[in-house]
Amino acid sequence: MADATGSTKRKGQWSAAASHKKRHVASTAKGFSAVLVTCDKTKERQVVKDILNILNDAADVLYPTQDDEDDGRNGTAAATEDDDKPKSSAELLQEEIDGLKNDAKIRKTGRFSALDSGVKGIILVQFLDQTMDVKKIIGHIFDQVQKTMEFSSRFIQRMIPLEKLCYPSVEEIAACATPFIERQFKDTTGLQFAVEVRKRNSGNIVTMDIINACVAVVGPQHKVNLTTPDVVILIEIFKNVCGVSVVTNFHQHKKFNVRMILEPHVKGDKKQADQNDETKADDATEDANDNDK
Repeated sequence: MADATGSTKRKGQWSAAASHKKRHVASTAKGFSAVLVTCDKTKERQVVKDILNILNDAADVLYPTQDDEDDGRNGTAAATEDDDKPKSSAELLQEEIDGLKNDAKIRKTGRFSALDSGVKGIILVQFLDQTMDVKKIIGHIFDQVQKTMEFSSRFIQRMIPLEKLCYPSVEEIAACATPFIERQFKDTTGLQFAVEVRKRNSGNIVTMDIINACVAVVGPQHKVNLTTPDVVILIEIFKNVCGVSVVTNFHQHKKFNVRMILEPHVKGDKKQADQNDETKADDATEDANDNDK
């Protein structure tokens, strides 16, 4: 009897933990935009801190709050008045504390949420603020990396912008991707494009079925170019979640790979280096890809 009671208690304990975890998994973010982050498998906890700081810094620049704008205007207007009223050290310290509290409140209340993707070395960061453009933010981050050749995380490898998350079936992927494809291709002709499908622990969905569905939406007036495309349709599948995006800077930003920018390989070894890089990023996915035959 005691064993049965103990067993029940243990089951209840694990059930509560499982229930808590479900609120923080990637499948809860379907319908939102997100960033897929690949990293060293043993550094996921640190990478969560790093990527949230990096995204918040970019959002501060691209999407300043109304308070920030008001503070800038008020600061300029009040500058002449304050010149004649020197502030004490205590007043200056209090102003700095108030500013830090305000910044912390903005960051905590909700721009981004790091979620468990279910795949080691993969972190999904959901955009809670749907007014923010995930491609704009990630593009800004990579522009800064390429400009300064500096990056504030040693463990992040890729940061892939996903415009919308959906269930990983061919039908839902096509429906999810169609608005983004039409936005890019509808009123143009002669664009060259590629469809990049990457799968991680994703079951037996067939890659070519996804590619054919996307190509059908693009239409015959545009041509496939797998080496130097103008536009890349990204399909990222991990477990029971899929993210889609249509981008024009895929190769400009080295497939959204920070390390490929900061640690360029010797030209003669480029092909092998790219292959090694792909293997490191996705060595947890081979079992799923074996089903596509």
